Amino acid sequence: MSEINWRQDWEEARAEARKANLPLLLEFYLDGCPHCARLATETFMDAAVVQAINERFIPIRLEGRGHMDLVRQFQVTGAPTTLLFSPQGEEKHRVTGFRTAAEFLQELAKVG
Repeated sequence: MSEINWRQDWEEARAEARKANLPLLLEFYLDGCPHCARLATETFMDAAVVQAINERFIPIRLEGRGHMDLVRQFQVTGAPTTLLFSPQGEEKHRVTGFRTAAEFLQELAKVG
């Protein structure tokens, strides 16, 4: 699989994570954000990152301005921000800013 299977709906992704008993990965980005674009085109295109996310997480990627309710709820103050949740919805880890593929894999390992 060469791309991350991003979900588009927060509530559906949460329900899927609970049902599959998999952690949820929520990525907030902003259109026009250079660090967000780099994360999308470099880190999220890396084969090892794609495989890790698709196999071990329910991933959802949302444009922050279009989801200000969630941005406020999770107190996101910059982009990109990746939130990692337990299958039950408890925030377990947060990654802010750009990370290389190797660095991002280390961050994912902190959750599961």
